[in-house]
This record gives sequence, structure tokens and C-alpha cells, in this order.
Amino acid sequence: MGLNCSWIAVQGLKVEDALASLQMEVSEVLSPDEIPDGLGMAQLPDDWLLFLWGRKAGAVEGKLSECTALGRAIKCEMSETVMFSEARGYEDGAQVWRVSHDPDRDQSLYSLQTEGAPPAQLEAIVREAKAEQDKEGGEDAGVDFIFDVPLRLAHSICGFNVSEGDPQYLCFSVLRRIGAERAKKPGLLARLFGG
Repeated sequence: MGLNCSWIAVQGLKVEDALASLQMEVSEVLSPDEIPDGLGMAQLPDDWLLFLWGRKAGAVEGKLSECTALGRAIKCEMSETVMFSEARGYEDGAQVWRVSHDPDRDQSLYSLQTEGAPPAQLEAIVREAKAEQDKEGGEDAGVDFIFDVPLRLAHSICGFNVSEGDPQYLCFSVLRRIGAERAKKPGLLARLFGG
């Protein structure tokens, strides 16, 4: 089936400021090997704060997207189902670069679109991915190395790449709207007797 998720990392954003801006609170803390089904938050090294919408691509728009104005930010999404990946860089809320891979749109495994002024390390990342793709058979390969380019670029900036697995130090806090109550599961007797 494949992994599908979206995330935003913001440098210099404090947890309490993020929660206040989003009008959210922590509902639970997951173990390091768990990815949240809904919205999760985690601290990364070098003062990056990560928001991950696990198991869903295209979920970092709206209110969460406003976080890009709260510091230097990276926004990513990926869908292994259709092999789409994208990374965007923001400064003060304005998008300054974008790198995306959409082989269905361009009918090529080598599909890579760029906008703005991506970081300099993109060139080396692309060169390495193309070499790997060529080595495995190019367009006829059973693997898509170009898919990883936007994700590797984002990783080179903020240190996070969900497709490489969660680092052992990373624990997600699951977020919910302030005042939202978790749906209570009925107990055994209520399920048995319909109460």
C-alpha cells in the first residue's frame, strides 16, 4: 500500500507558541517507533519543531500551513502509493523554493520540477539519485530513486526524513483541538447490552 504523509518543520518555534497559535493541546505521547495517525508534533535537533500528519498526504494546508510564517520552515508531502514527493522551503511565510517529483504527470521516473532558488545541495542529491536510477535500469527500473530527492533535500536542512524511519530519539505528541474530547469507547457491558 505504501506510506502517505505530510509534514512541516519550523526552526526556532517554541512548543508553547505553536500550540497557542494552532489552538491545540497534547492528547498523548507515542513511543519512538510510532507514527501518529492524525497530527503529531516532535522536537528535532538544531531547534526544529516538526508537525507530521501521519498516513495522509496533502494534509498540511490551512491552519497548520500558517506555521511557515513563524520561522524558517520546510513543508513536505509524500505518497508512496503514486510515488509523488515534494519539499518546499519558506522564509517568513513566503515560499522561496519548491522541488517535486510526479512521474505520473510527466510520464517519467526522472520527473523533477524545481521553482525558486533551492538550496545548493540539491545538485549533488539529484546527481546521486540519477546515477542510482541509471544503474538500476533507468525508466525500466523496478525502483524510483528520484522519488527520494525532495525528501533527502528536506533531510539535509532539518534532519528529518520519514521514509528513512523515525530516529530513535523521536517521540511524537499527538495533538487535538483545545477542548476536543476523545471519543469514549463503550465498556464491555455497554457493548454487550447496547448501553
